[in-house]
Amino acid sequence: MSSVHAKDLVVRAAEPGDDASVLPMLRASLGKVDDPHYEEFLHWKHRENPFGASPSWVALHDGVVVGYRTFLRWEFLTPEARVLRAVRAVDTATDPAYRGLGIFRTLTLQGVSELTLAGDALVFNTPNDQSRPGYLKMGWSLARRLPVGVLPRGPRSLVSMVTSRVPASLWSEATEVGVDATTAFADRDLAQQLIAHAPTTGVRTHRTPEYLAWRTHFGPLCYRLLLAQEGDPAGGGVVFRLRRRGDAVEAAIIEQLVPNRRAGAALVRRVLVETGADYAIGLRTGPSAGLLPLPRQGPLLTTRPLASAPPSPGDWALTLGDIELF
Repeated sequence: MSSVHAKDLVVRAAEPGDDASVLPMLRASLGKVDDPHYEEFLHWKHRENPFGASPSWVALHDGVVVGYRTFLRWEFLTPEARVLRAVRAVDTATDPAYRGLGIFRTLTLQGVSELTLAGDALVFNTPNDQSRPGYLKMGWSLARRLPVGVLPRGPRSLVSMVTSRVPASLWSEATEVGVDATTAFADRDLAQQLIAHAPTTGVRTHRTPEYLAWRTHFGPLCYRLLLAQEGDPAGGGVVFRLRRRGDAVEAAIIEQLVPNRRAGAALVRRVLVETGADYAIGLRTGPSAGLLPLPRQGPLLTTRPLASAPPSPGDWALTLGDIELF
């Protein structure tokens, strides 16, 4: 709108009553107009998160919401096992009629300022090639490439993996392999036994029974838990989901909660054999038993300090579960 200027906008923290205006903008901006799960997905992600509800900001013109920005709350553990409060820069949208007024930058920097005053340690995300330059101009810096690991089921599956270089489907393919992760992690004792095998070094997600229950809860994602010993979590397990990527089906390994690399590698191989997926994929910064390095591939992790300096690049111990979807 040529007659509207940035000074005409009001920027404030988002309120529940803003949802009716924000949701259509997000759907249109992110290509989710026809996605029947989208509103429920946002509620799961931003309102049910055990790390806390997502702080959000809006820009208004004449009382109408024309811009939106939110940050997903997260908690890490440092190498010294200290809790590190963080946020991830995620969903944002601007009404097309108000683009060019710097709304994205204004809302992001407002959020950064208030989160810093609130004591959050850092903000992180994995922006794409289009949005990354904007973040770098606002004080983000490249932390590291998060290296991808893969394991093809066999030679034919390797061909399918190489030729299916398209974005993966957001929602999962159904499988009966393993057990439903949502049901499994409703058992707090089971979750605690698996958490006993969680990483103890590096900067890693603060895994709690509440976190695992939430992270695997959203139905259309169809997360499954495959245990090393059926009915006995003491031997460890992996959390995975199947998603289609072109003509291939990949098994996304989001957690390896296993006592050793041998157990992890055996479970990844079982996922492939029992599901028939073409290949398994995960990150090699965190537990990655059985996954082979895929050179020069993987998302770029960017960070920005808030109330404290971000971790050293080599300290990050992230899994696919920490970054996918969000």
